[in-house]
Amino acid sequence: MKLSFGPAVLVAALAMSLPSAVPAHEEVFGTLKIGHPWVRAVEAGAAGTYGCIIEIKNEGDVPERLLGASLDGAGQGTLYEILEKDGKFTSRKVVGGLAVEAHGRIELTPTTYQIRFGKVGKTLDEGAEVKGTLVFEKAGSVPVHFVVEVDDTAPKEEAAPKS
Repeated sequence: MKLSFGPAVLVAALAMSLPSAVPAHEEVFGTLKIGHPWVRAVEAGAAGTYGCIIEIKNEGDVPERLLGASLDGAGQGTLYEILEKDGKFTSRKVVGGLAVEAHGRIELTPTTYQIRFGKVGKTLDEGAEVKGTLVFEKAGSVPVHFVVEVDDTAPKEEAAPKS
């Protein structure tokens, strides 16, 4: 039996074999699977940065709640919801955390939810890994590694009106 592959199949196979600039990673803590936590690249001294998580899966039988996070060099992080109305973006703090139902999942993308960190004390270079934690209601502080990525997909918020 002779097998033949067209050029498109060979190009696809080659592309899949090349390493991506920032490979996705997953961290597991008990019944929680944390898919690709990342933080936006910034210079030391920046007023702040934000982090996102592609997905948090709760494979357990008990609901969990994400309350916050921390990041080496940037301190405590606060959860924010990103809101869009008439093409304009604003944000608000998430009160009480984000629920992750039993056998459920949530995503924190730049356009839905962000973990915002304050003043950054060290440069976060693209491709580096930075130690941090995610804080859950039941699991407590879960150690994770945030991959530093260049990102400009977060919506630009409208300035608050001056009083």
